[in-house]
Amino acid sequence: MRIATMLKSATALTGALLSLAAFPAFAADALLHGKVSSAAGEKMGGVAISAKAEGSTIATTVYTDEGGEYVFPPMPAGKYRVWAQALTFETAKDAVDLAAASGKDFTLKPMADFVKQLPGDELLAALPGDTPDDARLKNIVRKNCTGCHTPSFPLQHTFDEQGWNAVLGVMKQINVLGTWVPNRALNGTIDTHQAEIAAYLARARGPGATSMKFHLKPRPSGEAARVVYREYDVPMDPDLGLPYKYLPEDGSDWSRGTGSLMNGANGVHDAQLDLDGNMWFTQALPTHDITIGRIDAKTGETKFIKMSEPGGWASASHGIIRDPLGYLWFNSRPSAEKGGLRPGLVKVDPKTETLTKYVPPDNMSYTAGSLDYDGKGQIWVTSPDGALRFDPVAEKFQEFKSVTYKNDNGTIPVYGVAADRDGNGWWAGMAQDFIESSDIATSKSAELKLPPDARELANLTADEKAYYQTYKPVDFNSPFPWAQGPRRMGTDKTADILWVANSFGGNYARIDTKTREVKIVPLPDPETLQPYHITVDSQHNAWTNMWSTDKITKYDPAANKWTVYDLPSRGTEARYISVLERPGQSMQVVVPYSRVRKVAVMTFRSEDDIARQKAAAK
Repeated sequence: MRIATMLKSATALTGALLSLAAFPAFAADALLHGKVSSAAGEKMGGVAISAKAEGSTIATTVYTDEGGEYVFPPMPAGKYRVWAQALTFETAKDAVDLAAASGKDFTLKPMADFVKQLPGDELLAALPGDTPDDARLKNIVRKNCTGCHTPSFPLQHTFDEQGWNAVLGVMKQINVLGTWVPNRALNGTIDTHQAEIAAYLARARGPGATSMKFHLKPRPSGEAARVVYREYDVPMDPDLGLPYKYLPEDGSDWSRGTGSLMNGANGVHDAQLDLDGNMWFTQALPTHDITIGRIDAKTGETKFIKMSEPGGWASASHGIIRDPLGYLWFNSRPSAEKGGLRPGLVKVDPKTETLTKYVPPDNMSYTAGSLDYDGKGQIWVTSPDGALRFDPVAEKFQEFKSVTYKNDNGTIPVYGVAADRDGNGWWAGMAQDFIESSDIATSKSAELKLPPDARELANLTADEKAYYQTYKPVDFNSPFPWAQGPRRMGTDKTADILWVANSFGGNYARIDTKTREVKIVPLPDPETLQPYHITVDSQHNAWTNMWSTDKITKYDPAANKWTVYDLPSRGTEARYISVLERPGQSMQVVVPYSRVRKVAVMTFRSEDDIARQKAAAK
C-alpha cells in the first residue's frame, strides 16, 4: 500500500510538471495559489485574482473556481503585488514574496456604492427601458452616446439635468476620434433629442433617487473562469513630456472607475502576435515618435518603430494583420493636417523589423484603415469609397468601388473589410448598413443591405419618422435609430462564411459568401453587448471584442453557443481582436486596450491542467 501511494504521488507530480511545461516559458519556478471568501464566509467563484511583480510591466490574472480556489501558472520567484476583485465588493490588495509555492487567501468586503466599479454593459442594462418612451431614449443613448467611448465613462458620473445638457452639448460636436471640433456638423440625433435625453439621464444618473435597476450578471464560471490573462503595459508617447512612463490610472483597480483619454493614453488600436509570440500594435493617433510598437512577450519590453512624415511627425497606423507567411501588414496614415504623405499599405518583417510601404497610384483612392488577406494570398485594405486588393508578388493594386458611396442620406464611409477564400473582398458602409463586395471574375462590385433593427423602427414616433427621412449622418457614429452598424468583420478561412460585427444592432450578420444569404445572430444581450471586430479560428468559432464593455465573446456556430469572457481591466475600450494558433500550444487571443494603453493575451487551461497545478502548489 505504501509503495502504491508513493507511485500514485509520483505520477501526480509528473503530470503536474508536464502541465507546467505546456505553458509559455517565463523562467517559471513558482506557483501562487489560495482561496477567496466573502466576509460572510461564502466561497466565492469567478473572482479575478491579479499579480504583478515589482518593476514588471506584465500583470497576470486568473479566476477562482466554484469552490473559491485559484492557482496561477508558474511565475518567476520574487515580490508581487496581488489583488482580488469581484463586482459589488471592495478590492482586496496584498503583497507576496513568491517562493517555490506560496499561498494567499483573500476575504472580500461588500462595497456600499459600486456603480463606478461596473463595466459598460451592466450600466447600459440598468438604464430604464420598461416603457416605450424609455426604450426609445435608451436606444438613442446606446447608439449615439457611446460612439467614441465605452458607456461606463459617462455613466459612472451623476449630473442633474443642466449638467447632462452640458455633456450632450459637447458630445454632439465630437468626431469619431473623441475630439471636440468647433464649427463641426452636429450629431443630429443628439441635437434633436437633447432636452429629453438630458431629462432621461438625470432621472437615471442624477442626484437623489435613481430609476436604474441593477441585476448583475453571474461571475465567470466554467471555461470563462479557466482562462489566464497576461496584460502588457504600453509606455506613454514620449513626446507628450509626461511625468510618468506608464498610465497611472490603468483600469486595474475597478473601484477607481473608467479613466479619461485626456491623459494621452489612447492610440493602441490594433494588435497581432507574430509567429514567435511577440506582440505588434498600431498607434492610431498622431505622434512624433510612434508608427507601430513591438512588445517582447517574455520581458514586456516595448520598442517603438517610426516611419517619418514631413515636419518631424511619425506616420500613424491603423489595422494590422498577420498573413499566412508570417508577415505583418498595416495601413499608414498621415499624422499632420497638411503636408502628410499619401497613405499606403505597409509590410513588416518581424524578424528584421523592416517596414516596406506600397502606395496606390494617384488614379486610385488611397488606403484607409482595415485589412485582411484572401485565400489567394492577396492583401485587402479599405479605401474611403471602396477597397483595394494588393498582390504582394507583383506589387500591384486593384481597385473596387462601393456601389453606393453617396445617396440622398449623405456620404457612406467605409470601415471594416474581410476577404474570403475565393479571393473576394467584403467591406462595410457602416453609416447606412451596406455590405459591399468584389467579384474577382468580372472586376466589378456588388452590394447588399442589412435588414433594419425592426424593434427600434417600431418605437419611432411620428415626428421622428418624418425627421429621419431626410437625416444625413455626420459620420458613422451618428446612426439612424434602427441602424445595425456593421463595423469590422471576419471570414472563416476554411468555409464560405462572412461574419459581420453589427455594433449598434448587438448581433452578428452571418453571410454565405456563395449565395449571399444573410442571417442575423443576436448576441446574448443585444441591448448591452456591442461587437466591434470579428476574427474566426480554425474550429470555426467567431471571436469578438465588445467595445461597449470589458468583455470578449466566442460564438460556436455548430452548437449555437456563446461563451463570454470578462477582461481583467476596467475601461479597456477594445477596438480589435486577433488569435494565434500554433501546433502543440494553447491558442492565444489578443486584445488591445485603446483607453488604458495595454495589450492583453488570453490563454486557456483545462480542468486537468488546473488540478495538476493545484497538486503541485500544495
